[in-house]
Amino acid sequence: MGAAWLRRQSGQAVVLVAVAVLVLTAILALALDGGSIYLDKRQLQNAADSAALAGAELLMAVPPSYASMHNQALANLLQNLPGTTKAGTVCSSSCLPQKTIGPPGGNGVGTLDLQAGYHVELSAPTSYTYTVTVWHSHPVVVAPIHGFQPAITLAARATAQNANLPYAVVLMQDKPAYATYSNFSINGTPGGITLQNAGGGSNPNYRGGIFSNASIAPGNGTPSIAFVSPAGDLWAVNESNADQTALQTAGNVSGQQTPGVTGLPRSATHLDYPNYPEPVPPAFSYNGKTVVSGTDTLCPGQYSNAISVQSGATAVMYPGVYQIQANGANIQGTLKSVTATDLPLSCAGFPTLTTWGTFDPGVIIEVTPANASGNTQCNKHIFSAGATSTIDLWPSPKYFNISIYIETMPNWQTVCTSQPLGTNVVK
Repeated sequence: MGAAWLRRQSGQAVVLVAVAVLVLTAILALALDGGSIYLDKRQLQNAADSAALAGAELLMAVPPSYASMHNQALANLLQNLPGTTKAGTVCSSSCLPQKTIGPPGGNGVGTLDLQAGYHVELSAPTSYTYTVTVWHSHPVVVAPIHGFQPAITLAARATAQNANLPYAVVLMQDKPAYATYSNFSINGTPGGITLQNAGGGSNPNYRGGIFSNASIAPGNGTPSIAFVSPAGDLWAVNESNADQTALQTAGNVSGQQTPGVTGLPRSATHLDYPNYPEPVPPAFSYNGKTVVSGTDTLCPGQYSNAISVQSGATAVMYPGVYQIQANGANIQGTLKSVTATDLPLSCAGFPTLTTWGTFDPGVIIEVTPANASGNTQCNKHIFSAGATSTIDLWPSPKYFNISIYIETMPNWQTVCTSQPLGTNVVK
């Protein structure tokens, strides 16, 4: 009986050993492949994070250049991903002046091939964010023994933000049919605009000034556009020959960063809308404001009607966000940010400003243009600087160093069919 029992038990060890081998192999696969996948994923994420920061560093370059952003991000990736290569590390044939390069193909993987199983998509989806997505075909060692794929695709994505725009005045609206018509123009003589600390001292080289998606035209004053140290510049995407000639006239622009009067405006890359996260105005509402004479204070908030400063009058702006919802701004006198000589300065609902240097004096004026009833020139709700006007504004990093922000009018491309005022939203 004992011998028979032993015969019945023979071979069970083989089964147990086979099961044990399978379990040990699974543990080995988990240890080897799982560990390498984890390390590769960490490496991918670190590389994506670093490259996104590198690309975002150039978002605020003046003028912005998508190719430069992509090249810098790519060079960073090549340093952090083993075995990767791209001829010259500048991808001169791939880093086109486009927002996005290497978008995913039919397999869902980026089409910019860095070799060694790495693919990437580089993108500047907005004017203040940069995104890097990296894919890697990761080889596995033990899993194929059990019939699994010899490689799996890992992915990592990172987005970096650089929000300080280097322009004190930003005009987004344009239209290809008449893009060279100015959306910045100063009427009359000796009207002018003065930009203090243009672009903000926090920006590299104190770059900044006025940006236009269309064209910039000066007024007839001398100067009509003035920068107070540190200097800024003028930037336009579609400058007309006539406007450029006017800007070159000696004395029309002063204090700019570009030496002399040559090269204005400087060439810029188009900024798309909506790319800018508008600061929210305070919950104070006003039915417009007209300063007739003397000196008066403007308080931040939502204005349901125009802000108007008549000739000879002065309006001092308490720091903050001004959202003009209708009829824009009409400045014939002086509109200025608060300075030390204006203190103390009070506004209902806000603390009294008494000591210069203890508060941020920056303001931002947000205006949405519109058209009068049946009007196709869309010259309503504009920011207008008249012949006797002086505008003296301080920017603030809190508002992305923008002092005047002209939004785009909804559906304006089909409504504003008459030229040139379809783009003329600052006069």
